[in-house]
Amino acid sequence: MEKPLDNSRRHFLKLSGTSLLLIPATFIAAPSTQAQIKAQKDKVNYQDTPKDGKKCVDCQLFEPPNACLVVEGDISPEGWCSLFVLKQGNPVSN
Repeated sequence: MEKPLDNSRRHFLKLSGTSLLLIPATFIAAPSTQAQIKAQKDKVNYQDTPKDGKKCVDCQLFEPPNACLVVEGDISPEGWCSLFVLKQGNPVSN
């Protein structure tokens, strides 16, 4: 009578181990499938021209050729917004 119980336990442990391996894969894949919400241009004072020598092409958040990680729509490399973060190693001319 011990044998069927042992098989059930062994089967359960195998399934549990397999499930535990799949859980991290689910969490790793999840962020890429979620919609990304970006800020509206008017909310971050976006403009198509530089401000005080600062421009999008020098920003950490800029994605060439014309996008931003956090602002929606087409972004000019010569533009600027209030979320500007200078890339390391890029001096800003005044």
